[in-house]
Amino acid sequence: MVIKKIVSQRIFGSLVIGILSLVLMQGCAKQKKKEDLSAKELKTKAMACLQKKDYDHAAAYLEQLVTQYSDHTNIAQYKLLLGECYFKAEKYPLAYQMCEHFNQFYPSDKRAEYAKYKALLAKFYQTIRTDCDQTETEETVRLSKEYLDKTIYAQYRDKVTDIKKACEQKLIDKEIYVFNFYVKQARYDAADSRLKYIKKTFLANNPTLEARLLYLECKLAQKQKNEEKIKESIEKLLTQYPESQFTQMAQALTTKSPFFF
Repeated sequence: MVIKKIVSQRIFGSLVIGILSLVLMQGCAKQKKKEDLSAKELKTKAMACLQKKDYDHAAAYLEQLVTQYSDHTNIAQYKLLLGECYFKAEKYPLAYQMCEHFNQFYPSDKRAEYAKYKALLAKFYQTIRTDCDQTETEETVRLSKEYLDKTIYAQYRDKVTDIKKACEQKLIDKEIYVFNFYVKQARYDAADSRLKYIKKTFLANNPTLEARLLYLECKLAQKQKNEEKIKESIEKLLTQYPESQFTQMAQALTTKSPFFF
């Protein structure tokens, strides 16, 4: 009797597993491809993925939605949402493209300012260390200027101003890095040209930079054994920036080996 019961349970279990497998196979067979989903179905699946913070799959459904249903009434909303998904997934180049596209194509939309901010933020997150190519940094400065030039944009103005300053400082640091490289290589004419470029490009908007540039002039003059220029630069530093660290550093150049800053 016990044996019959055990056998019966096993048969029942096998039947259950068989039925479940059949149901699952039928379900998989009936599952639609993204290309066959309606706009509503794509949106629903994208939202379900977003709730789970599955940004990659959410982006995949939204990509299909904006491509296949480009004339949809809410297409602008879906494009911006796609840009957000890219941003959350740290796909910053794609996030930049989509958010900037939204700003350019829907300038009167109430979300245009937000899209511009997210575009420049995505570009900012692509900037890299000082000694590397600074194209992305330059692009971020450009985007920041475009935002700040729009007088109707106000919500993120302080944040954009800070981003712009940070990027400009990175560009300055890059140019000074190049200047120091030329000095080390004894390419003094190239170093002098780089210094002039820094003054012309950055000094007007960064007046506190002058003390540092005077120190760099003094350092270059020392390498060129130009005592008159050294004296001139130090006098300016003592007169205009007596408390600056760069004044002390310039004075130190006349008594010990030069160092880079």
